Amino acid sequence: MVQEIAIRVRLREQERLGLGEYERLVGSVATVAALVAWLPAPDSRLVLRGRAAEPVRLETVSYGAVFEMLVVLDQRSAAVERAASAVAALIESVRHEHVEDDVAGVAGELDRLDRSAPRGRSVAERSLRSLLEGARADVLARRTSTRVRAAQALLRLAEDGAELVVERVEDALAPELEAEVVDVTADTGAAVVVGTASKKADKKDASKKADKKKAAKKAEKKKAGKKAEKKKAGKKAEKKKGGKKKARSKDK
Repeated sequence: MVQEIAIRVRLREQERLGLGEYERLVGSVATVAALVAWLPAPDSRLVLRGRAAEPVRLETVSYGAVFEMLVVLDQRSAAVERAASAVAALIESVRHEHVEDDVAGVAGELDRLDRSAPRGRSVAERSLRSLLEGARADVLARRTSTRVRAAQALLRLAEDGAELVVERVEDALAPELEAEVVDVTADTGAAVVVGTASKKADKKDASKKADKKKAAKKAEKKKAGKKAEKKKAGKKAEKKKGGKKKARSKDK
């Protein structure tokens, strides 16, 4: 079964979120989710709002000073997963520095994001850089386009110091989600190769299961051997008894 792609957004050291701030965050995350689904197919129209762009599930939770949001995309392809990893890498590259640049304004901030974007040659990575460049050009031309809104959502998450984790989800409509974290295991330049973080654990579990099975088979074999020996000994004793009875009847 091919699992659906989810993005977990974690924001630390958040003060108590007001309704306006909460709505802004949800809007930014939903916009980034729609952008991720579009990146592998840049020739299509970028839609940020509406039925086609809506995630299949969105959950929010806060504990202590941490605010966490899980957005499950209505997507399953590896290309979309690579796009999500490229966006996560972009946010991570600027997470530890302040993105805001008062002198250069929004155009300067977008330029800085573009410089931090992954430099791979996959379609998603090229689309991401192209979107940031186009958004910067639109800002300088004083145009408010769809790509400007998408780029600003990325910018807001970067300014908030968001951590993005790409996951695979078993069943998006289940009451409780089972998630599996996805890691970028290699960057070949042409494409990002993704793998699951639980691969090693799976191998370990499989090896443990195999050892258990082997031990169970060994124990069964031993048990069967003991049973056969017992049966043999019983037959021998029966034969001996039969021989003694025969000898007695001859004596009579």
